[in-house]
Amino acid sequence: MTEEPRARPILRLKFPPAAKPAPEPAAAPAPKVIWRCKPCGSEVILPLTAEEGDIVRCPGCNANLGKAVHFLSDPPETSRLRARRGT
Repeated sequence: MTEEPRARPILRLKFPPAAKPAPEPAAAPAPKVIWRCKPCGSEVILPLTAEEGDIVRCPGCNANLGKAVHFLSDPPETSRLRARRGT
């Protein structure tokens, strides 16, 4: 009564699933500087990748807050901006 176990045939899929691509490493988020609009107090997030000639506008009241070059200078030229640094 000592029978050997029968080997089962290996089943194969006719159309196997495609190999999944390796996940790409997550890119580090671009650093952001947060400002507050002086006219309405809305939060304005300015990415550091903004071009120098870009006009920065408030998302709440659409006020022209200044040029990105004035925001990105070190220290920022606050006399030319209609925004203050947020916390």
